[in-house]
Amino acid sequence: MEFNATFIVSAISFIVFVFIMNAIFYKPLQKVVDQRQKFIDDTNEEAKSHRVKSEAILKDKAKKLEKIKHEAKKIISEKSEEVKTQKTSMTSEAQQKALQKVESTKGELQKSSDEAQKVLSQEAKTLAEVITAKVLGER
Repeated sequence: MEFNATFIVSAISFIVFVFIMNAIFYKPLQKVVDQRQKFIDDTNEEAKSHRVKSEAILKDKAKKLEKIKHEAKKIISEKSEEVKTQKTSMTSEAQQKALQKVESTKGELQKSSDEAQKVLSQEAKTLAEVITAKVLGER
């Protein structure tokens, strides 16, 4: 193998070509790759941060929802008891009114019955007197 000037020129031109390619092509390409990697890493970190925040918000909403459900059950229970109390009160009032009406009607019926007996008694006396007068008067 012989070393001559063309070999040295080819080696020097190859080395110059490598430096030029490195300066023109590889460094800008590496810069773009690094920028993209940085963008991907930043976006990934931001997504993780947003996921953590969203999980915290979901947990907070779940706690609030549970609290609201508990309060709603409590209110429903209280209102149910209130309605039962009102129902009992209204039922007893209605029974008292009905009882008073029945008693009042019984009193009125008794009064009417007594008046009817007096009238019938007087009529019976009158009739007895008329019959007696006729029987005695005819004999």
